[in-house]
Amino acid sequence: APPPFPAAPAAASAPAPAELSAAAAPAAAASSSAAASASDVADKDVDMEACEEQLRAECWALGTIKWCGDKLAKTLHSTDWASAEVRSARLAELERRREEAALPGVSVVVVGNTGAGKSTLLNALLDETRVLPTNGMRACTAALIELRHEESEKAAPEYRGEVEFLSQAEWDKELTDLLDDLTPNDGPNEGRVAVSEVSADSPTYASWCRLYALYGDTFKNSRVQTGEKGPDGRNLYRYPTLESLSAKLKAARGRTHALGTVKAVTAPDAKAFRRQLEAFMDSTSDLVNCSGRCAPDRFGRPQCFCGNYWPIVKQVRAWSRKWRVLATGAVLVDAPGVHDDNSARDAVVKRKIKEADAVWIVSNIVRAVNDKTAKDLLGEHFRRQLLMDGQFGALAFVATQSDVLERSEACRSLKLPRDTTLRACAEARNEYTAGRLRKDFHAGLRELAEQAGEADAAALTARFELPVFAVSSVDYQKLAGLRPGDGPPRVWRSQEESGIPRLARHVRRQALVRRREISLRRCLGMRDFARSSLTLLECESRLPQATRDSLRAAYDQRAAEAQRRLKAACKAAEDAVRASFDTQVAPQLQQGAASAASEALSTAGAWGISVTQGGLHWATYKATTRRHGVFRLNMNEALTAPILKAVSVQWERAFLSGLQTTLDSLRDEVRAALDAFHASFTAALADASVPSAGLGAAPCDSLVSALAGVLSEVREAAQKQQRELSRGIEPIVQGRMLPGYDTATAEAGTGSHRRRVAILEQHVRAEAPKMFRAAADGIISKLEEMRDGLGKTLELEVLQRTLSGLRSAYAPAWDEVGESTLQARRKLAPPCREVLIAANDAVRRLEAAPGRSAGAGTNGGGGGGNGGDADGGKGSDDDEEVTDVTDAAHAAKRARQAADTIDLDDLPADDCSAMPDTEQPQGAAPVGGMPVRVKSEGAVA
Repeated sequence: APPPFPAAPAAASAPAPAELSAAAAPAAAASSSAAASASDVADKDVDMEACEEQLRAECWALGTIKWCGDKLAKTLHSTDWASAEVRSARLAELERRREEAALPGVSVVVVGNTGAGKSTLLNALLDETRVLPTNGMRACTAALIELRHEESEKAAPEYRGEVEFLSQAEWDKELTDLLDDLTPNDGPNEGRVAVSEVSADSPTYASWCRLYALYGDTFKNSRVQTGEKGPDGRNLYRYPTLESLSAKLKAARGRTHALGTVKAVTAPDAKAFRRQLEAFMDSTSDLVNCSGRCAPDRFGRPQCFCGNYWPIVKQVRAWSRKWRVLATGAVLVDAPGVHDDNSARDAVVKRKIKEADAVWIVSNIVRAVNDKTAKDLLGEHFRRQLLMDGQFGALAFVATQSDVLERSEACRSLKLPRDTTLRACAEARNEYTAGRLRKDFHAGLRELAEQAGEADAAALTARFELPVFAVSSVDYQKLAGLRPGDGPPRVWRSQEESGIPRLARHVRRQALVRRREISLRRCLGMRDFARSSLTLLECESRLPQATRDSLRAAYDQRAAEAQRRLKAACKAAEDAVRASFDTQVAPQLQQGAASAASEALSTAGAWGISVTQGGLHWATYKATTRRHGVFRLNMNEALTAPILKAVSVQWERAFLSGLQTTLDSLRDEVRAALDAFHASFTAALADASVPSAGLGAAPCDSLVSALAGVLSEVREAAQKQQRELSRGIEPIVQGRMLPGYDTATAEAGTGSHRRRVAILEQHVRAEAPKMFRAAADGIISKLEEMRDGLGKTLELEVLQRTLSGLRSAYAPAWDEVGESTLQARRKLAPPCREVLIAANDAVRRLEAAPGRSAGAGTNGGGGGGNGGDADGGKGSDDDEEVTDVTDAAHAAKRARQAADTIDLDDLPADDCSAMPDTEQPQGAAPVGGMPVRVKSEGAVA
């Protein structure tokens, strides 16, 4: 039998929200009422206690559903309870419902400028002092870091990590690029690698640091003798050639022996874990990992050949059972930057962002206000891509270091009374920052709409809100006792005031909404299947052959009409997608391609002008062409920007919001067709004097429940495809630019930079009329394939599956029922009834879980409150919408099911003995939509 529902462990109560200081300025006082909004109430519903309760309910419910599926599979494999056609269809549907699918988590990618405090923020969210490397003097994070909750309670170590290194091929390519960055094109050292330390403001400084950090003095002490002597009689040295130094470094395996491997790390506590991971994550060029066994040079000076690992680390994954904020399945991804100099790491970061469910922009609160960060931080191209990916509503802004301010400066800047307290100043600044960021956010949306030629920019801005969190990670850690040696908190008096607990609830809410809806959909699906199966097994009508033939004919006639309606609905959905593509997306792609062609030469020309006029340094220019246009500047992205600029808003409307509307209309039409069929067929049964109680409404309920899942899968698959296609323009342009990049890179000698610029500009001039049209045509062609594939999917998954399910659901009405079939059904009905009760209990447990109210109306984005309030006021979760409508359909039909009563007192004692442990008091809610009469105490054990 299903496991008993687990008891709730003791949980600490959530901290009470702090009150505003009486001395707060009017701006801060005004925020007090805004913070007490309805969305704030929902925010408090996802404290840790409610979160734990929902997770226990999910675990128990899904375990129960697995038990139900296993028991039904064992029960229904009997050969005599229905015709072969019906049995085959029912078992196939059961197997689809039994397929195990891991509950999805929520991937949150955290991005921001260097020094924004991302690592400190994540440490505070995890209730850690410093499990991630931090440094008050420089940026620390060198690799992408994934943070997850450890699910296994049996794992001995409290902390576990995996360090994935670049492959040998990835590093060989990167090594060639780095050495080429340090190789002059002219002068006495032409063709030789400058191994001496370069100044920090040099364009090649980052390349030198990475090589020195990895190889140590093996790289730095690589000058070779010339065979000549200087005036003082000492040997003269010169830089090594690129080829000789490359061969030398490839032979040095002090750290590169780890290439292509994954290193496992475990530790019993955070301090030991951080010490182990720092060697792989901390982006210092100091040789902190020297074994101490390196011999001094011939002059007695210390030297080291050990080096650091971080230049060759691809990504780091870490788990801990202590990170309860991630227990709902959320995954925090600390990204080092959108344009990493390491191409392999940059590809990983871009892939994570493409797959992300939410993106957090993190910035110091001072920069957030002064630099219009919400509008400009990620760049125009990146914001367009987020809009096309459907991620714009999943953005959130985190303004860090809310405790760092001077009272006098804040009073002057915010026009506060001179006697305003420091805390009130901080609150007022938080409110001002939130309002300013949202204003800039909407300004960026209007800009995107206007660039795309959208007449109604206000309609776009009204659909999205930016949640803003103003937080103090350090004050939170002090208040939580995580920094006992750093003195008292600077500004905030409670953990709640620091903003970190509110951000933690936001993380939990994002994951809980998605998990709960999918869990509930799976439980509803199994319940409806069990209900329809029980309806079939309880059907004992034995009709004459003539009656059965007339019923089959009646079914065929009405099924043909239902098929016509379903086919028309699928065709209408396909036509709607085709129309939005033909009238919105394709013309804008072609218009954008024409704009890109006309602007390409001026775009390329801006790269080659003097540095003082805004052009690229010659070393950066060469490094970019050497990497086929992708370095600190992405030339391919800049060239294709006019295309995305023209199509971004129409793309989002066609493939995201528009597709959702189309699928909703299809769902409603299919439901209407099924209801009409059921009403017509039951009328035919009445005309033939055949009881219809055996059918009830269960067949349609099961089909509608299955439809909700199918349409959700169709939408998710389409959105995944369009995300790939929206990124397909840039690779096409890059492919057309490769000959120009390679020819320009090959230039060397005096005047090579000017020749390189001329070569690339000439290539752009020659290719522009063709390559952008080819890029647009290529995407249009793939979009046509996607559109046609969507039509076929709708026909197969909606039309054919619904018709097949319809026939298997109603075929028992005319199937021949022999004595052996009746005996088999009577034997199978009690265990099937037992499964129905268990599945219904799983649904009720999920619906009663506290997380239900927390998720209402949120999608990880949407509206935000003030000064750290981030409740999705205007957001909506697509999965939730589908499920809620399905539930409404079930509720509307329960009145018609009142006659289908299960009398538990009629069951044999040994049939009741294996029932799940539930309580069903007098007057309890119906089981699976069918009322339960309890005639004596203890009838349900």
